[in-house]
Amino acid sequence: MRTSLLTVLPLGLALLPLAGCYECGGCGTPDNDDPPPVAYYDIWELEPNDDGCCPDSLGTTYIGDTFVIGGMIRDDLYDPYDGFGLSAGEPQDVEFFLEPVAGGADLDLGVWDPLLGEFVLLWDSPYATESGRFTLPATFTDYQLVVMSYSGDAEYRLSVWIEPPTFFQLAGGAAHSEKMDRPVPLAGYGAGSEGIPDAD
Repeated sequence: MRTSLLTVLPLGLALLPLAGCYECGGCGTPDNDDPPPVAYYDIWELEPNDDGCCPDSLGTTYIGDTFVIGGMIRDDLYDPYDGFGLSAGEPQDVEFFLEPVAGGADLDLGVWDPLLGEFVLLWDSPYATESGRFTLPATFTDYQLVVMSYSGDAEYRLSVWIEPPTFFQLAGGAAHSEKMDRPVPLAGYGAGSEGIPDAD
């Protein structure tokens, strides 16, 4: 029996409080004084994870797994990338949606191949959010999802769904950025981050 990715997550993650029934003239009645909902995450990034050598290791993914990653990202040398290492337990599609939680940062997402030492897929539209889907056709293929900011500092939410393979877009071949004036070049993720201070 396989272990789900979510069952091996650290138990120290804070659980969202259960909504109570308040004396509000009837349960279910909205109260305008209630605070806004808290952003939901299964995993929060652990620094340092700014280099291809040392992503946050999240384990093996299987069809049916879903999880939400949260973190903070900057558009400078203090926290230019957040990498998350995974391994495909079977052929699969990886679908994702990346969004800033607040503010107007322009976030991008790349797929890093640790064997090749380069980005093989890159989503870098001119919009604040990125979404996409790609196929991992082999079993126990290692890959990294890398969050980066083209402009602005932001808290982000990266939602990931593991689906049956469709061979829609294969992860392979070098990715080329359409954004040529990045404050931190893509090559920096594989160049090592020694000597770069960490602000998180």
